[in-house]
Amino acid sequence: MNLLPTTLRHVLLASVAVLATAGAPVIAAPLFTVNEGSVSGSTPNTFQADRISFNYDGRIVQTINGGSLAGSDDPFTESGFLTKASYAVGGSAIPSQLNGFGAGGYGIYGIFNLAGEADPLAGGGIQANFTSGTLQLILDVNQNTTLGFVGNVATATGGTADDIVLANMTLNVGEAHVFGGLANGDFDTIFNLTLTAAGQALFVAPNPFFPFENFGGNTQTIAGASLTQSFVATATGAGTELFLTAVPEPATLALFGAGLFGLGLVRRRKTAP
Repeated sequence: MNLLPTTLRHVLLASVAVLATAGAPVIAAPLFTVNEGSVSGSTPNTFQADRISFNYDGRIVQTINGGSLAGSDDPFTESGFLTKASYAVGGSAIPSQLNGFGAGGYGIYGIFNLAGEADPLAGGGIQANFTSGTLQLILDVNQNTTLGFVGNVATATGGTADDIVLANMTLNVGEAHVFGGLANGDFDTIFNLTLTAAGQALFVAPNPFFPFENFGGNTQTIAGASLTQSFVATATGAGTELFLTAVPEPATLALFGAGLFGLGLVRRRKTAP
């Protein structure tokens, strides 16, 4: 498995700093077409977008051997869920029935599981190299599913009987960072994407659809992390999904990552206490 090079981290960190300023640019991404009329109970509506914003919650179980993060022998697992918040083109949100109230409204959530190995990061942080992972995107037709955790494993409960799998994904490459102070960080991942029949009905173009999906953004809070002892940490964050025709070169991927921070479109929903 090829991992994102460490140089990408420095570019992403610089991008975050730049995009914290007013008027920061949003990178263009490939367009895709959404057919909301394929969702039971929704009003016919078709539009083009180039990204989808999301929120996520995760639980990280980190093993630290030998008293510190060192030596490439510190494995971790992470389980979590994400909820899609809004479709957009560049920095502009597109009116849709995603998370809409009343008749026609629907939700999309994902359950993910990742594994990897962690190393120390300059300045007292952590670099997490993902080596394997899965992500399943699911249509919540009636927005009645509850997302939460049983122990440290993400689960969907309640109104799951009418939920429909839209896509199955496996990790292609990914990396995340917890900054000095162990309170927040960033992440960038690419998954191999396979749409189900329901996914092809919702995401109708291009056809065949994109084979890769890029998830990246900010870890806004992380609690419980340590550099010297094994831990279970909770993490929350937000970011943007971009569909891709190929795994980009590191410099291009860094630009995509930079563009993820230009959207103020996310909102939390359905998180179990």
